[in-house]
This record gives sequence, structure tokens and C-alpha cells, in this order.
Amino acid sequence: MPIPSRVLGSGSSQLATVSICGDGSTALTASGTTRTDALQLVKVYNNVGTVSSGTGVKLPPTEEGETIWITNSGASTLTVYPYESTSTIAGASSVSIPISCTGIFDAVTKTVWECVQGYNGSMPILHYGSFYDTTTQTAAATNTAYAMTFNTTDSSNGVSRSSPTSRILVDNLGIYNIQFSAQLHKTAGAVGNIYIWLRLNGSDVANSASKIAIQGSSAETIAAWNFVTSLTAGQYFQLMWSTDDTRCQILAASASSPVPAIPSVILTVTQVNNI
Repeated sequence: MPIPSRVLGSGSSQLATVSICGDGSTALTASGTTRTDALQLVKVYNNVGTVSSGTGVKLPPTEEGETIWITNSGASTLTVYPYESTSTIAGASSVSIPISCTGIFDAVTKTVWECVQGYNGSMPILHYGSFYDTTTQTAAATNTAYAMTFNTTDSSNGVSRSSPTSRILVDNLGIYNIQFSAQLHKTAGAVGNIYIWLRLNGSDVANSASKIAIQGSSAETIAAWNFVTSLTAGQYFQLMWSTDDTRCQILAASASSPVPAIPSVILTVTQVNNI
């Protein structure tokens, strides 16, 4: 990269020096929630100091060979859009820059941007959440999808219970490990089947379901496994379940010495990658 003082010292005018080396803006405020109302960037180096949840910025018009730097110094993930609806960034209609991260955007054609990101200084802490529910969860009807609910937050940083409390919301882009255990119970009768799967932003995740069969009066077993999935800022997920026998339930039990209480569902969410 050219150094402005050297370019200026070589006899170039100040305007020519800015054209060669680039100009910058600090303390920018992200705005809008779509490409059309995001903050329009007009300079090469951009420090966005105020970022509310869901807000973004828009790159200048796409010109082959162009390079734009964007630093997110705000408190939320920053969304970056191309100027034109026909242009893409890393193959998508937008990308996200995590908190305390800088993105370098290169226009490789008149419609295509590529992006490289990195953290400023040390990498920030990964985000997480731990939740459980102290009530027994039942199915009012067979073969009907129900979302597991959580009435207690044990610990949380960037992952939270939303409304309704079956929704677990993430504030930051990343890859997340979603791990749970559910205390399955059958009050009476023969074999009952319980199905459990993952739902993301209201849509079932393909190939995420599993089935557990339990049999007999007061039969109990634990369902426990994990999902690893990519989530963007503001997305939520739900753990769904269904049964072919309403005598199947997800049981919560009170403490009984020397054993502590048994939640119906325990959930831990860990961000394993920030980008």
C-alpha cells in the first residue's frame, strides 16, 4: 500500500495523493435493516463506531479493482451489503462483520466482491448459553410438533432465551454446538415413540430428526445428542418434539436427597467459530 507522505513528497497534489492512497471516515453509525436503507459508505477506510442490532452499511458502487476497508467498533454484528442488487459479496447478498473485526472487500469484477476478515488485537471471547426447564412438558395431541421450552437461564453471553421461551436467540455470527439432554418418561402403556429434531427460524432442519422408543409404566430414558450449525446474528433455533402416545412426556422431578432436582430439558449452546 502507498504511504501518503511519500506520494505527496514525490510531487503529487493533495487530491492526487488521496486518490492514490484512499481517504477515511471514523465514528460512522450503521443504519437500516436492508440494502436499500443501510448507511452508504463513500470512503476507502471506514470505522463504524455505532452498530445497533440488525443495522448495516452499503459498499460504494462496484468497480473492478476497488478495495474497501470496514472496521466494526460497535456493540453488535455489522451487516455489509453491495451497492447494486445484482452484485454479491462472497457469493451472498450480504455478509456480517463481528464485533472488533475488520473486513477487507475487493471487487474482482463489476458485480463480485470477495472479503477477508480478521480480529483487531486478541480474538474476543466465544459466546455461549446454558438453559434448563423445571416443568414437565406434555403433548396434548399425538403426531403434533411441540417446541421444548426453557424457563431458566443458568449462564449467558450473546445467546439468550427469546419469546416464546422455546426460542434460543444468538446475537453473533458463527458456528454453534447445540447440545441437550431431555428426561423422557412414559406414565403407562406399551411402546411409545418420541421424535426430536432441530428447527431454525421457524423451519425444520432437514435430516435432523431422531426417534426413541420407551415402553411400560413409569419407563424413563434420556435423549442426549448435539447439533452443529451455522447461525447469523439475530437467528433463533428451537428443539422440537412429537410423540405417537400422549402418555409420553418430558419429565421434571423435584430434589430428593441425596439427588438434586431433575430438569425436563438441559441445553448448552457454545459458539465454536466466530467467522
